[in-house]
Amino acid sequence: MNQRNVPFLSNVGVQSPDFEEARHFINSRIDDRDVRPMSSSGHSKNILTWQPLDRSTLFGARWSEKVHIQSEPQTTFHAILVLEGCIHCKVSNINVTAGGLLLIAPGQQADLIWEKSTRSVVINLSRQALVDHLGIPCLEVLGNTSAVLRPEEQDARLIRQGIECIAQQHDICQGNLDIALQRQWQSLLLTHFSKCILQASRINPTILPAKVRLVTEWIQAHLRQPISVADLVNVSGSSRRSIESGFRTYLNTTPARYILCHKLKGVRDLLLSNAEISVGDAAYAFGFQHLSHFTRHYQDAFGELPSETVRQRQKSRVILQ
Repeated sequence: MNQRNVPFLSNVGVQSPDFEEARHFINSRIDDRDVRPMSSSGHSKNILTWQPLDRSTLFGARWSEKVHIQSEPQTTFHAILVLEGCIHCKVSNINVTAGGLLLIAPGQQADLIWEKSTRSVVINLSRQALVDHLGIPCLEVLGNTSAVLRPEEQDARLIRQGIECIAQQHDICQGNLDIALQRQWQSLLLTHFSKCILQASRINPTILPAKVRLVTEWIQAHLRQPISVADLVNVSGSSRRSIESGFRTYLNTTPARYILCHKLKGVRDLLLSNAEISVGDAAYAFGFQHLSHFTRHYQDAFGELPSETVRQRQKSRVILQ
């Protein structure tokens, strides 16, 4: 990766001083962003490039001016690798310099100041791929996993090396990585990021209090049965208030939401692993009686319809064959 270039130049989305054009390009591919220049020399161009990775996307970016970028709470996981210059994260009041990584979790807002001519790679990880890789029911249970990795940290170096390899492959293939290669690179990035995400989150089953761990293990063993909070009270011998407090403190969710999300994850795993099962039968197996309600919850959790999960499974089988 040339130290002065923006990566992924075979796929240029924007090469213009027009910030409105840049904003439209970003908002058509990521969560909505407000992009406002904070200086005005007018002598150079914004450059935004991209490289798809199966269901994730990498973006190369260099802004012609100092720019302020803000978002609403995000629906997907983002990371920004700074190649040159500096990005100031206003939420945590931290500067991310060359070689550093900024991780922004789902549910968190981006509020960033990019210094003029800063070059970076923005990693937009697929919501579905991240859920599947981490084995969690939905990303919200991660809580606030926004964090900064310093350039000298091993995880930052590994992710940097992975991005450099993808950029080289992009150049070799002139931006046309086939789907099998895209999936391999996406899997590599997910592997590198998973440790960072889980360390920054509060999800660690090995250190849950005994009563909370007992309840979560019981839920996992009975996902295909009807489960109520009253059942959890009986199993744990704790009060309803104590159980709800433990889930909020250690799992960033409520017992009812935890049960729902894990049932939905069970349906998703079944749809991905069983080529013969229908969406209705998979939903019914985990106790969902109303398909329309199930479909709405499923889309909220995974960012796709159950029918899209089935199509993804079918595509995977074609590639493997």
